[in-house]
Amino acid sequence: MTALVRDEIKLEDQAAKARIMDLPAGNGPDGKPATLRVGVIDLPSFYADMGEGQRSVHRSATADVNVLLKRLKAEHVRGVVVDLRHNGGGSLEEAISMTGLFIRKGPVVQTRDPANHIEVDADEDPAQLYDGPLICLTSRFSASASEILVGALQDYGRAVLVGDPSTFGKGTVQNVLPLGRVMDQTGLAHAYDPGALKVTIRKFYRPDGASTQLRGVPSDIVLPSASDFSDVSESALDDPLPWDSVPTAPHDRFNQVQPYVANLRKASTQRVATDKGFADLIADVARVKANMAKKSVSLNEAERRRELQEGKARRAQREQEKRAHRAAMPTTYELTVENASAPKLPPPMKFSEPKPAPDGGAPGDAPPDDLDDETPNRSPADDLLMNETVKILQDYVGQLGRKASAP
Repeated sequence: MTALVRDEIKLEDQAAKARIMDLPAGNGPDGKPATLRVGVIDLPSFYADMGEGQRSVHRSATADVNVLLKRLKAEHVRGVVVDLRHNGGGSLEEAISMTGLFIRKGPVVQTRDPANHIEVDADEDPAQLYDGPLICLTSRFSASASEILVGALQDYGRAVLVGDPSTFGKGTVQNVLPLGRVMDQTGLAHAYDPGALKVTIRKFYRPDGASTQLRGVPSDIVLPSASDFSDVSESALDDPLPWDSVPTAPHDRFNQVQPYVANLRKASTQRVATDKGFADLIADVARVKANMAKKSVSLNEAERRRELQEGKARRAQREQEKRAHRAAMPTTYELTVENASAPKLPPPMKFSEPKPAPDGGAPGDAPPDDLDDETPNRSPADDLLMNETVKILQDYVGQLGRKASAP
């Protein structure tokens, strides 16, 4: 008999990570080049691994972000971005405790059951680990627990939301009901597994009372996105539950967003309008939409070869532009939970070369690299949305500094 040994599954690749970026900030009072240090936290999910056995170690998203935030504060970052673009949710309890890192105690999410009973889940810890400038970067793929976090931070006036027009819109809770158990309880004999029903049992609401269902959480500043060619949201699914609201749960209002968001949006719009990378992204999205709308494909060899050559030339130009952009990237350090307690920062990141352009693919179609700027595991230098979000954070820090120094 062969024994099967369960291997250890490492979760480091799915755990929260952070980066420290030293952004150029003009010249200081002494005339020498100055920098503005900011932090970026990448949170892929709201995980909570309690482990098994006496030697297990509790690991959770909140605990990991707590460690990273403390190191970012020790490195004197002036602002923080939390990247939730690829976060599809996870533990509700983690979303609540995560919110508590950025606010004082108060309600985070309200839930309503079929009997219209409303329960308020709150952060009960009065400590606020980080109270500085905060931006949450979201997308259509930010769902469920992510929407609870950003919805609460938006209601509290605690964070500027940047990204797609809104998040996914998953504001419901489901429970799986095995039908075999029901049949046993009702005396119905069955010689097979009758399956199960997935039943919606609750609905989520923000502290202000608005549901996260269907509409999601809207961004304060909307950026062009690689997902603009498709409708990825709860509203695109069959028979979604409607949006509604419940009464507001009293909570703090920090007013750290509304006085500044109009100017931040204006400055970002001006940058995006003149940025070659965003122009290319918008053109790629338009090309994909046009190709998806086509009902036929040309069989003319000369036309197909022309389209193929145009695609290769476009990719070659993009690769050249990316190399130049990498050379101009600010000094960046990558932190993990494991190295966050080290006495010194790790060596600065070396930005990798772009992936080789594929030779194949349908002529005229947008190649994978053209719309791949938002996907994980690519060089941060290629991340258009994050790079623009960091610039928004730099503007935000500047506006708050001018207000603090005003007489």
